[in-house]
Amino acid sequence: MNIEEFKARLGAGGARPNQFRVSLAFPGYVPNVDTSYSLLVTGAALPASNVNPAIIQYRGREIKLAGERIFDPFTITIVNDSDFSLRTPFEQWMNGLNNREDNTGVLTPSDYQADIVVEHLDRNDEVLAGGQYTLRNAFPINMSEIALQYAQNDIFEEFTVTFQYTHYDVA
Repeated sequence: MNIEEFKARLGAGGARPNQFRVSLAFPGYVPNVDTSYSLLVTGAALPASNVNPAIIQYRGREIKLAGERIFDPFTITIVNDSDFSLRTPFEQWMNGLNNREDNTGVLTPSDYQADIVVEHLDRNDEVLAGGQYTLRNAFPINMSEIALQYAQNDIFEEFTVTFQYTHYDVA
């Protein structure tokens, strides 16, 4: 393979990890979510999955066969603005799952789950072929701390939210 073949394989310059968009719809019980929030999502990943082996013993040997497919948790990184415009809705979403005051919560999955769309984009904001992943029936399972320190002068606050979901579709 020569350099020209290599360049031709990259197509329109190759896929770039900094070109993406994440969209999700918050549950109905979370009020007043700014619809331009995706600008504050500064880190994500295309989702991962694994097929766990089903193991059978036969005459002292392990026979490994394809087992269940597991979808790894999905994490996004968010820049915190001074209005906490995303931190607060995630707090409300998680509070709906399990209220910190009386340990109650929304019971029906369709009332607390939402789809997340991750789009891998080209440099013109067009979705790459095979670059749209829809994570189905997602809900947050972890929201990270925001570290506060006197020595942190020249950075913005960030936090992560990790979701569990049933599966993803690729378009």
